Amino acid sequence: MQIADPLGVPGAPLETLQAVLTHLEGANLTGGRLILVRDRQGNRGEARYGAVVTLGGQAVVAAPAFGPHYGRAGAQALAELTRWAGERGLPVRETAVNPADLVRVLAEPGADEIARIVAASNPSDPAIYTALPPRRPAEDDWEA
Repeated sequence: MQIADPLGVPGAPLETLQAVLTHLEGANLTGGRLILVRDRQGNRGEARYGAVVTLGGQAVVAAPAFGPHYGRAGAQALAELTRWAGERGLPVRETAVNPADLVRVLAEPGADEIARIVAASNPSDPAIYTALPPRRPAEDDWEA
């Protein structure tokens, strides 16, 4: 499997989302899928997410920058990524990895690790990710 250099910056949701969407603009997505990789089992409300988009024999990996752990921007970026996938007919799947491994697996993914992520992923309902509230208030919500 060919693996593109990981896209985005850990903890920077909107920048990472833009990097992924720009990279995949105009790509043939037929037969592809979006796999959301999260750092904990069971508690989506505080999870950090990265992403892997598979396209035939290729994988595009996004840094862990999505989800409510990263506040309002993280929840928004996760929702936009899953909407984008749905609009293009990409099925959404999910898998959980050990929290200590999340950044390492997505920063320097090997073909074996990506194959394990793909094999361990399960179908998921995209609506789950569009309704997640942020874990922490956004900075503009903080009172001085």
